[in-house]
Amino acid sequence: MSGALIAIACTAGTIAIEAAKTDITVDADKTFSFAGLRSWAWHPEGAGDVRMAISARDDPARVAARVDPVIVPAVEREMRARGFTQTTGAADLYVHYYVLATVNQDSQYLGQFVAPVPEWGLPPFAPVTTALSIYPVGTLIIDLTSPTRQAIVWRGAAKRKIDIERPDEERRAVLDRAVRDLLKKIPAVRK
Repeated sequence: MSGALIAIACTAGTIAIEAAKTDITVDADKTFSFAGLRSWAWHPEGAGDVRMAISARDDPARVAARVDPVIVPAVEREMRARGFTQTTGAADLYVHYYVLATVNQDSQYLGQFVAPVPEWGLPPFAPVTTALSIYPVGTLIIDLTSPTRQAIVWRGAAKRKIDIERPDEERRAVLDRAVRDLLKKIPAVRK
């Protein structure tokens, strides 16, 4: 029994660490009130789009086939949990997501951490790159659009480094958790 508890604790610890690696940002129209809104629908232009800028062999359709079955049910579940009813007709809000995949880099150069005026007399030297790391980054953006205003009234973004070595199950769990963490930040619906 104690072995099972240790395994659960380790899993919970891993999930907490993984959640910390995702940067969540939210922006909302301060003049828009979510009070009284009850229904939502997927945007008339579609549920989502995948855009990629990693390599010449990028295939957004292949990535969309992998992420859509995770994002769509997660959004539907989380919107329902926040008191919204999905409809196919006229809705109070439209939902649309974007998955963006691109590359980012981190670099360090010689002397980067040396004080600008070293008191101990370090001779001047030219800064040269000593470490360079280039890695893929994925961003999930979820937009809520008001059909009456015809404008985005809420946008949430979850950004994190893509770990290519991870199994698909773990990537799906991270994506599902990102949807949940984003949509938690929608202003409360008052009835």
